[in-house]
Amino acid sequence: MKMLGNKLSLRWRIAILTALAIAILSILAAFSTFVVVKKSLNSDLRASLRRDVLKLSRVYSGRISKEEIKLSDVPSGRVIIQIYDLADHLFASSVKEFEAQDSSLDSETIDKARNSDDVVYWQGSLAKQNLVVALAPFDRGVVAVLSTTNFMDTALRQLAQNLFMMTFILSLISAVIAYLVATAAMRPVTELATLTAKLGPKNLVKIEHNGPDDELASLTNVINELTAQLKESMDAQRIFLAETSHELRTPLTSLQGFLERASRKAHPSVKRDLADASRISQTMSRLVADLLQLSRGELVKEMVPHLLDPYQDILLPIAEEYKGISLKGKAGETLVGDPERLRQLVRNLVANAVRATADASKVELAMESNDKSIIIKVSDSGPGIPEDRLEPIFEKFYKGPGGGAGLGLAIAKQIADAHKGKLTVESELGKGTVFSLELSLVDDDEEL
Repeated sequence: MKMLGNKLSLRWRIAILTALAIAILSILAAFSTFVVVKKSLNSDLRASLRRDVLKLSRVYSGRISKEEIKLSDVPSGRVIIQIYDLADHLFASSVKEFEAQDSSLDSETIDKARNSDDVVYWQGSLAKQNLVVALAPFDRGVVAVLSTTNFMDTALRQLAQNLFMMTFILSLISAVIAYLVATAAMRPVTELATLTAKLGPKNLVKIEHNGPDDELASLTNVINELTAQLKESMDAQRIFLAETSHELRTPLTSLQGFLERASRKAHPSVKRDLADASRISQTMSRLVADLLQLSRGELVKEMVPHLLDPYQDILLPIAEEYKGISLKGKAGETLVGDPERLRQLVRNLVANAVRATADASKVELAMESNDKSIIIKVSDSGPGIPEDRLEPIFEKFYKGPGGGAGLGLAIAKQIADAHKGKLTVESELGKGTVFSLELSLVDDDEEL
């Protein structure tokens, strides 16, 4: 039942509970009606028999004449009269089938009626018929007035059938009514959910509630408070990134100028090192520009495509930067892309892996290829990423357990998308994480 409840929407749960409540009330009402009618029929029959037996008792006692009485019209249509003598034996009966001794009442009941100041009732079966009997004493014995209950049984059986049908019909109607009630009750919640779904990083606005000050108003206030806090936090992050980017631009520009002058005057033996330093400073300048773009909510979209060998132009330089990581793959493949951007992408993945393991030797940078594409994989044997954190891991400002600004993987994802590539992640707690980048190779028949 719990699993079924988890699969049903709130609207259907409300509808089912409402319909169930109405159905239970209908059943209780039908049962109460049946009990009340049964009791009323039994009381009316006993009252009629009481009047008749008292009249007959006065007739047989000689207090009134037989012509002065008229028996009641009982619902069964007729009454049966029996007279018992002082020895509790059946003396006479108005109906022949009730003259036999096996159709007489027991001595205990007769004796109880003779010694009672009021009418005594007995209910049971005589001569294969269900009867209600009223007994009253007179001078020479006891008179009994009998009435069958067959009419009551028939009436109650019909009543039960009618009540069952009405209860069934009401239950069906209640299901429709319950769904309509649930729909009406859920409409404000649905509207609130629709307005909440429209919220986003660029649309953190306050939701207006025009209804009464109820639970829905409280929920709206909570959402507005969370939205305001989120907007304040995102604004603070953007301001920080914008200010930091501006502060880094000037020293990086100066550093590039110093490296260019040093490279012109340097000894040939150190020019390669200076070229690497200049390349890294340019990468840093580009990263600062990316941070500035992201702080404004813009995409990283400046690409300078070249024909490149992914192993030689991307993997080898990254492996040289992070000494100790394992490098697998081979040169010879060709693709079109921005080498700086792709190195930035892979560098972000490798940096995260090294940070997660705290040991570069536990990180592997590998490249696989097929006829149409290459797959660059960055694997680590770190603690892994929980499953609930995998889906939002490429969102801007999402921070994992390792901290950071929450932009490295967002930039990596945008670079992959700009190259029409596919960046995915797989992780298992306690075993590690694998980031995979799939890029299309240049077709030999394609015109460049």
